[in-house]
Amino acid sequence: MNEYRNAWKVIRIISCPFYAFFAPFTLSTFTYAANVDSIVVDGNERKLEDVTLENNLTYHNIIDAKNGAHLILNNLELNSSGWMSAGINLFRSSLTGTDLRLNVSGETARGITMGAGSVASINGLTITAEGREVYGLYLFGANPEPNGLGSAEVTQGTVKLGPGKQGNAFFAHYGTLTLNNVSASTEGQDSYTINVNGEATINVEGGQYLTQGYRSYGAWVVSSSRLNLNNTSITTQGDEAIAIDVLDASAEVTNSTLETYGQEAHALYNLNYVTADNSSLITHGDASMGLLAGDGGQGIVKNSTITTHGELAAGLLVFPGSQATADNVQIVTTGVNGYGMWARAGRLTVSNSQIETSGEAASGVMVDVYSEAPQYRNQVSLDNVTLNARQAQAVNVRPTMLTLEVKDSTLSGGNGQLMTVAHYEDEQNAANNRYSDVAFSASNSQLNGDIVADSAGNTIAVALTDGSRLNGAVKQVTSVTLDKSSSWLISDSSSVGELINNGTLSFSDQSKFDTLNVTGDYGGDGGLLVMNSVLGSDGSSTNKLTVGGNVLAGTTQVAINNLGGYGAQTVEGIEIVQVGGVSQGSFAKSGRIVAGAYDYDLIKKGESWYLTSQSNAIAGNEPERQDSEPVPAPEPVPAPAPVPVPASKTVPAVRPEAGSYAANLAAANTLFTLSLHDRMGEPQFIDALSDQAQASSLWLRQTGGHNKWRDSSGQLETQSNRALTQIGGDTASWSRNGTDRWHFGFMAGYADNHSTTRNDHNGYAAQASVKGYSVGSYATWYANQHDHTGPWLDSWIQYSWFDNKVSGEKLAAETYKTHGFTASLESGYAWKAGQFTGRYGTLNQWFVQPEMQAIWMGVRADEHDEANGTRVRGEGQGNWQTRLGFRSWLSSHHVSDNGKQRLFQPFMSLSWLHNSRNFAAQLDDIRVVQSGATNQGEVKVGVEGQLNPLLNLWGDVRVQVGDNGYHDTTALVGMKYSF
Repeated sequence: MNEYRNAWKVIRIISCPFYAFFAPFTLSTFTYAANVDSIVVDGNERKLEDVTLENNLTYHNIIDAKNGAHLILNNLELNSSGWMSAGINLFRSSLTGTDLRLNVSGETARGITMGAGSVASINGLTITAEGREVYGLYLFGANPEPNGLGSAEVTQGTVKLGPGKQGNAFFAHYGTLTLNNVSASTEGQDSYTINVNGEATINVEGGQYLTQGYRSYGAWVVSSSRLNLNNTSITTQGDEAIAIDVLDASAEVTNSTLETYGQEAHALYNLNYVTADNSSLITHGDASMGLLAGDGGQGIVKNSTITTHGELAAGLLVFPGSQATADNVQIVTTGVNGYGMWARAGRLTVSNSQIETSGEAASGVMVDVYSEAPQYRNQVSLDNVTLNARQAQAVNVRPTMLTLEVKDSTLSGGNGQLMTVAHYEDEQNAANNRYSDVAFSASNSQLNGDIVADSAGNTIAVALTDGSRLNGAVKQVTSVTLDKSSSWLISDSSSVGELINNGTLSFSDQSKFDTLNVTGDYGGDGGLLVMNSVLGSDGSSTNKLTVGGNVLAGTTQVAINNLGGYGAQTVEGIEIVQVGGVSQGSFAKSGRIVAGAYDYDLIKKGESWYLTSQSNAIAGNEPERQDSEPVPAPEPVPAPAPVPVPASKTVPAVRPEAGSYAANLAAANTLFTLSLHDRMGEPQFIDALSDQAQASSLWLRQTGGHNKWRDSSGQLETQSNRALTQIGGDTASWSRNGTDRWHFGFMAGYADNHSTTRNDHNGYAAQASVKGYSVGSYATWYANQHDHTGPWLDSWIQYSWFDNKVSGEKLAAETYKTHGFTASLESGYAWKAGQFTGRYGTLNQWFVQPEMQAIWMGVRADEHDEANGTRVRGEGQGNWQTRLGFRSWLSSHHVSDNGKQRLFQPFMSLSWLHNSRNFAAQLDDIRVVQSGATNQGEVKVGVEGQLNPLLNLWGDVRVQVGDNGYHDTTALVGMKYSF
């Protein structure tokens, strides 16, 4: 019986299903409400719209389409509650649908089932399914049956599965399923929002996918299938609930977020091939990995972030024979033992990435699983990677085999360890012991932390190349090799089996004196060894290199940082390299080794190497030690030969810089000293305009000189050259009684002095310079301005300031200041001793004049510390230099000069000079003194002349000679113009 009603009324169709065989059939604006057989469309087209259909029968689908049928469904609601029933079932048919709403319930109920050769295109799909093993959309094609593959495209949809187990929101088998902006969720255990099976392909574009059950996966990809996921979010909430699980299949994830909450809930689980690009992988549970690759699988992550928050939750994990590759990836882990990467007999290749772990014992890289099979050797490669394990070692090696290659990277262990290497020991049977084998190479990389092995049975080979730098210690490492561009900063006492140092080894901790113990051979060809030492006598504290084997052929340069040593005389020396075998190679100083006033040398004794302050030369004097007891003279040693041989001793090698400091201070105090004749020429050529009330003059003098002296130790010889320009003038002159004459004026000058000090014993030299200015004033009194005889008195005071520089050979240049006052009081008495007429009509008058001068020198040097720590003080300021002399000159006037007021007079003077203090430099507590300057004899010859009443010229050459080779020569020219 068929019963029909109008729109919005019920039609009942009882005891027979609807069939449409040939002609198109349209049912609209009706509700099909009875429990009847399926609507079957066989081979033709059927259109249903604005219809609600219900069915709660077992094994009955609400709509069945087969044999090439085509369904057009618009605004359709289907409610099915039968067991093993579906809302829509297609077999070799097609469906075009819009705004479809399907509610199914019952065990194995399905919203849409698509059999072999079926095709569907749906825009707007909502499926709600309740029950065990329910499906939202079930695509099950046939292969290799011709035209057996199915395909479906769903745009804008929602699929929601209830708490029943083993549900599948979308299932594809031998076909292609495309999901555009579709969301799906499951609540039951062992369920999937996406199940790609049997060589199928599912393409997902946009949408959100959520599972909320134990072992419920966001996507399950197996059996040679493929998943393409873009701009999509997958979230799982349950233990062992993996976001994407790829077995014998492949998946490509782009621009997406995979996030899991639960234990052992990985973001990507891969046993074959998976890639993730520009995506975020986030896990929140214990033992939940960002990417896990196993069973030979390969996982690739690019331009992405991996974040884990649970215990034992690694960013990347590879199992035996598997590999993971990451490029431009940021890995962050926060849990206890949350390793950045974990290699278990697999391969990790990471480039252009950052790895940071913050949890307790969370190593940057964990490496384990022991196997001697070459194919199961761990391979870890880091290229342009920054790895920072905040509370653990950067690399943690359990008993295993590892090849670690690091390039252009920085690795840091927050617990102070770069790498730890462990072994397994069977206390019952030593044959079961397992030792690690590590080959670690670094190129252009910074490695921060110690390398520590728990047993010498481990094999650890470390190679640093292309500017790599290791900051840390090594403990029980088999070998370390540095190329010429690489360095190792040793932060603690270390032990290594074999060491090849073609680069730089430096003991970095200056608070203690660590030892580097090489149990085997040491080799260095152009390498550098930088050590710290308190440079003093034999027992001084120092770093040490101990070599149990041989020192191989080649030369290692040695640089020493002096940590507060003041320098002292050594006997045997300070041992810095101890060799148990044979020293085929050598160690040599890299630059100067200095402490206080002493130079240290590096010498070989036996097969070992020592620092010594002894000079290469024999005999000589030791420099003075401040506030020390005098050193007794050596006792004579009987000589077996008939001719007695004087006693000899070795002495410390004095630094040439000590002479340079003394030379600078001496120059600063003497450059601007002068006498009346140096400034004015002959006093009788006083102001030609002296009859004026206020007569003035302007004068200029230029000097150049050379100085040579030795120091008190006899080792140093200093030579200097100087130049000076000084200008001044009378600003006032007057007479108090009509006979005498007073002059007052000001003066200023510039001078520089350059010196070289050389140690004759070891050949080291130092350069020094003084450059500076002075300003001052002077006052002069002449008793008799008419015949220019009788007494006179001259005084001056100046303030000078200088820039000083000392450049020791192979040492950093030192700069400092000197400044202070100098003052003079000078007196003389001139009388005419006679006159005679020369054969050519020359009238010659002979004058003699005793002179006396006292100069106080108060220029002092600023104290300063050298770069090597030596404290430098100058001595000698406050010196009184006194001069007693006799001057004689001949004043000649030729008849041809009558009326021209032109006069010339050659002169000569002899003087004795005495200095109350010697100029010296104190380096720490050692004094080095300028020798030979205490008492000096001076001879001066020159000529003075008056070209006209307004212009005077003068010049001289003088030589000063002291003992111990002291010698000084000066040339002077001057001129004065009166107005």
